[in-house]
Amino acid sequence: MKIFTENEPTSPINARYPVERVLYRGRSKYQKILVFDSPFHGRVLALDDVVQLTTREEHFYHELLVHPVLQAHPNPRNVLIIGGGDGGAMREVVKYPSIENAVQCELDQQVVAVAKEYFPKLAAGYKDKRAQLRFENGETFLRESGKIWDAILLDLTDPIGPAKPLFERPFYKLCAERLAPDGFLSAQTESLHFHADTVKNVMLALRGLFKYIDLVTIPLTMYPGNWWTFTVAAKALDPKIPRNFFCPSTRIYARDEHAWFFLPTRVREKIFKG
Repeated sequence: MKIFTENEPTSPINARYPVERVLYRGRSKYQKILVFDSPFHGRVLALDDVVQLTTREEHFYHELLVHPVLQAHPNPRNVLIIGGGDGGAMREVVKYPSIENAVQCELDQQVVAVAKEYFPKLAAGYKDKRAQLRFENGETFLRESGKIWDAILLDLTDPIGPAKPLFERPFYKLCAERLAPDGFLSAQTESLHFHADTVKNVMLALRGLFKYIDLVTIPLTMYPGNWWTFTVAAKALDPKIPRNFFCPSTRIYARDEHAWFFLPTRVREKIFKG
């Protein structure tokens, strides 16, 4: 059996995946794209030799990016997703009947095409009439559209290259300006084990822009560092309190355990001190 060795530039280790069969290998305008089946993790998507998702675990990631903030909002109607070409975030967003507009800005059209063909369950949300796909720079759209959002979800790759500015204060300031007073920001922010400095820097960059800044965490073996984080920010509403009366069908997120997914402040302080 062949082996795929991940080349994760921000990690001190690299994972190795047994490959049963390669389903797609190509290159878009922006990156290499690989899809293969692996015995334990199921179907795997890798971009530039970095694993983005596995069908065994993708719901851990997508549910924790989306539901803590959409459950904390009493009535989310307008949601913007930046990145997330695999479609998993959109799939979770359109579960909510209150959603009127779900806009996604994704640069790489080929990633979306590959997801629709090889990951149809992830990409199912794109079929919803409220879903709008825009193949353009998310920061530019956010700035120029002038629209106000109930939630902005940042489903981004590692903070290197083109994604790096989207982990910095000027971009977060723009997000704060484009969020409704009761709106929420949710961003994937890497691992507490391997990328604690990234997590800390994001939280520092958000200070002064938002009243509430918190961390949602979940274990993910599909990413190096395992203890994955989603930084959540809000101007007025405490994200630890669920307010949405609608509770969608989920596999890992549980509304009655909503606060469990948030890292306790004292634990966070100890990690950053260490």
